[in-house]
Amino acid sequence: MKEKQNSNKTSLIETIRNRIDHRLLDEHSNLENITDEKIAVLVGELQIAQLELEMQSDELLASSQLLESERAKFEGFFELAPVGYFILDRLGIIEESNRVGANLLAINQFDSIGKRFQSFVSPEDWENFYSFLHKMQLNDGKQTKEIRIALSNGGGFYTRMEGIAVTNAFTNTPQYYITVIDISESRQAQQKLLETTQRLKLTLSSSGTGTWTIDLSTNKVFIDEYCYSLFEINLWEYDGTVKGLIALIHPEDRQKVKQELITAASNFKNLILEFRVITKDGRVKVMAAQGHQVANSANDKYYAGILRDITERERIAKKKQTQFEERQKLILSTAFNAQEKERHKISASLHDSVCQLLYGVRLNLQRIQIAADFKEELKNVNQLLDQAIAETRSLSYDLTPSVLRDFGFTAGVKEIAQKFSSVNFKIRTKLKNSVDDIEPNLQLFVFRIMQELINNCIKHACATEVVIEVTTAGDFITLVVADNGKGFNQSFEQSLKKGSGLRGIKNRVFLLNGTMEVNTDRGGTEIRVQFNKEMIIADS
Repeated sequence: MKEKQNSNKTSLIETIRNRIDHRLLDEHSNLENITDEKIAVLVGELQIAQLELEMQSDELLASSQLLESERAKFEGFFELAPVGYFILDRLGIIEESNRVGANLLAINQFDSIGKRFQSFVSPEDWENFYSFLHKMQLNDGKQTKEIRIALSNGGGFYTRMEGIAVTNAFTNTPQYYITVIDISESRQAQQKLLETTQRLKLTLSSSGTGTWTIDLSTNKVFIDEYCYSLFEINLWEYDGTVKGLIALIHPEDRQKVKQELITAASNFKNLILEFRVITKDGRVKVMAAQGHQVANSANDKYYAGILRDITERERIAKKKQTQFEERQKLILSTAFNAQEKERHKISASLHDSVCQLLYGVRLNLQRIQIAADFKEELKNVNQLLDQAIAETRSLSYDLTPSVLRDFGFTAGVKEIAQKFSSVNFKIRTKLKNSVDDIEPNLQLFVFRIMQELINNCIKHACATEVVIEVTTAGDFITLVVADNGKGFNQSFEQSLKKGSGLRGIKNRVFLLNGTMEVNTDRGGTEIRVQFNKEMIIADS
């Protein structure tokens, strides 16, 4: 820089000297014409030239000081930067390096000058390094590469290099300005994260679990590869939106899942979902999704969770429930059949023995009445015997309604309606003759249900009228018992806990795989029972 300033001064002095020599030559041709006045003019011009020279010298000095200050700043940035700086020639030889760069290479800063930078690059990354230099030479933009450094002591580390190619203004040859940053720690953290992620994926995959996230701000959904396998779809068959996710769900479950997502998004609460999907081959699979809310510093809210195929678990649970119900039905069926058999034995015993004996007593007493004068006493005896016979018949009927066996279901219903009807309590029936075709054991079950419902109307409903309707339609038989009583004072479920009659009805309905509906208010109660009329009750 000082040499350039001296050159400028020399050029200015030569210019002034040439001007003076030119003036003197002009005057030399006529020396006799040189006067004091002309000499004074020449001296004035010399003084002006001297002044101009001093002014330019001051400007050059100021420029020199500014350039020196900028050079010091650049040198400070270059030397004190937290990253390594290198200037390489076109062959990769180090022309300049800062202290940090030399320390990275484990070499003295001055000793690094003239070294080939390639000698510090791990052999496995030589190709990457040459590609890095070549791309800088071909491209005006900045280039970035991750390259491993190998040290002479056997150590090494990963670096991120960024560089740009420039042309030296003096030599007109290319140079490479590069920065080198040690990224070993971040690479190790990245490797640990990758290993952890791989272990997590392996664990989730072996447990049959996939992962998903929902971004509530964009309604975007991410599902991992295992989720795609659970849904049995390809990557291009899902657009990554909530709407697309809903479309993958069984049509009957879509509204439920959609409502759950809306509720979770508005309240930002944890998600617990179970839904079905239909695969391409028509199979139905049951999925369970669990997720929790996550909020970051940018106030972005999203859900992250897991997805599992619980089809087999649901199948096993359903099988267990079916087996449990079958056992319950078997227990109930055995209990009811034993009860009916015992009732039948008691009924037969009463009918065949007690009733016959009472009839014999009555006949003998009638003979006595004709032969002797014990009319009043014998009349009382006859009344007591009539009452005993009536009660025995009623007990026999309650135990086993023989009218069903002898005259059919329709006649049995009409008889029970007539039997329970009174002046203040009427029972009306609506029956079709087709109900007589119901299997006998099933008739008995329906008859028992109807008996218990009528007893409830008499004991608890305070009703004055009851309508019994039995109809058949297709494979189903429907029994409806409606009264005009006061209805239930509490819920039907609470009444079930307190009333053994209602529990018996529900158990019989359950045994028949039937359904039971109860509608009650202050205007009365209607109980509707429906089941398959082809149901066969075992006689065991």
